Amino acid sequence: MKRRLVRVCPLTGDYAEVDGVRLKREAQELLNYVRQHIDANNDDLEIWKWIGPICDAVLNDSIAVPVKFSELPLQYASREGLLPKKFCELYSAFSLTISGTAREILGNVDVDGVLYTYADFEA
Repeated sequence: MKRRLVRVCPLTGDYAEVDGVRLKREAQELLNYVRQHIDANNDDLEIWKWIGPICDAVLNDSIAVPVKFSELPLQYASREGLLPKKFCELYSAFSLTISGTAREILGNVDVDGVLYTYADFEA
């Protein structure tokens, strides 16, 4: 881990950039889980429809990040507890990372009127 100073989005309070190394790792873990445990032919929650493309976009560097948390898929299923437990754990971590949501507050810094915070990024 490497601690960095990251700009904070004034509208959302989220990081204005994401940990790309962590995001790719989590996307691969999530995609591997879906491939191994979710039957594409019996996928009432449409996990394959949403998760495959977003994970592929992360792994191919073809998605603009951060993505607003409110724009991430499967929110209803997640809120209602409909997702498999292990999938939910992996997806929750992925959602935090792709949206730039802070996992912990390490201290804010004002640099010429712009708010930054410290964040631990994977090397």
